[in-house]
Amino acid sequence: MACGLCLLAYFSDAFGLYQTEFSTEARVKQGVAAIIATFLAYSALYAPHTFMIRPHPIVWKIVHGVTLLYMLFLVLILFMDANQARQSFKYLYDELGVALDERAYGNDCRVFTPENPRSKIANIMDTLLDEFVLAHLFGWVAKAMVFRDWKILLFLSIGFELMELTFAHMLPNFNECWWDSWILDVVLCNNLGMLIGLFWIQKREAYGNEWVGVSDQPTFLLKAKRLFLQFTPEKVERYEWNMMSNPKRFVQCLVLAAACLACEVNAFFMKYVLWIPPRNMLNTYRLFVFFFMVIPAVNEYYYFITKTGKEQVNKLGVFTWIFLSCTILEFLIIYKFGKDLFSQPWPQLVKWSWITVGVATALFLCIWKLRLRRKLKTK
Repeated sequence: MACGLCLLAYFSDAFGLYQTEFSTEARVKQGVAAIIATFLAYSALYAPHTFMIRPHPIVWKIVHGVTLLYMLFLVLILFMDANQARQSFKYLYDELGVALDERAYGNDCRVFTPENPRSKIANIMDTLLDEFVLAHLFGWVAKAMVFRDWKILLFLSIGFELMELTFAHMLPNFNECWWDSWILDVVLCNNLGMLIGLFWIQKREAYGNEWVGVSDQPTFLLKAKRLFLQFTPEKVERYEWNMMSNPKRFVQCLVLAAACLACEVNAFFMKYVLWIPPRNMLNTYRLFVFFFMVIPAVNEYYYFITKTGKEQVNKLGVFTWIFLSCTILEFLIIYKFGKDLFSQPWPQLVKWSWITVGVATALFLCIWKLRLRRKLKTK
């Protein structure tokens, strides 16, 4: 604490030793940076503990502070009007505050393009060589490392493609060709990312839980490997969500999937309503904030719904609540700023399809519950 106060005194020139003149904007930026640093330092010392202890509990305390700062930032944006919010980002990047031209991927869905001199399958090649393909692949590797269950991952993979079909009339970015959505994304890219992530989980699980210090490793390569493993969980366990074990667990997994899909869809709507180009680093910063937020949040939620007996967890963890709060705040921002942008009526096919799915799911759960009761009575 004393060191932090000394640093604040030095960088703020509290005693007037340097006589340096700064503009009001520069002073405000320095002050905001100092507020963030002070809050993160406080979080490192006093934030609540979580189940996560690698690479060090302080790291997850700082992550807790970062997620809280993001949540407070969303609250600030929510209290602005659309133009004020969009123009405020100019303080971070001068090129922001300008309306975007959204790219639509489904303008030409032909598989074969014989007239194209570059390639007979130019549309497919353009999609495969898109700059965001690798980001998409690494995203699914990260999801596999977070959820650790192929069934849940497949459910999320198909669910996101359905989200794109649902909101294609709102966002041109969601307008994709059928082969792009269901073959290149679901069958190839998503599954490849899942396999890589789950393979890493399997290898990391096989490493065991007996830890030897870095200095005790006999060779340099083993020391480097042990140092790298310090930044991975102390113990890796496969998550057994057992989605179809009973109606309650089915609903709990649906809630998890709905929250995660809402978070993913929010990313596209947020950059659209706030006029943030896809290549801008703010999108990357958001992805990293949510990635490090979701790691402990999913861990907390998994323990909450699966642990029983002496290991039972009676309440949701703090990261789960922060994740839900950030997702809802983003939705409120999108709804507030998007009223004039999304005036198109819902397509009848989309509307009635989701009504049918909702009714069918409710009937399925009721029949499932009744059958379980009958089995208990017969016993």
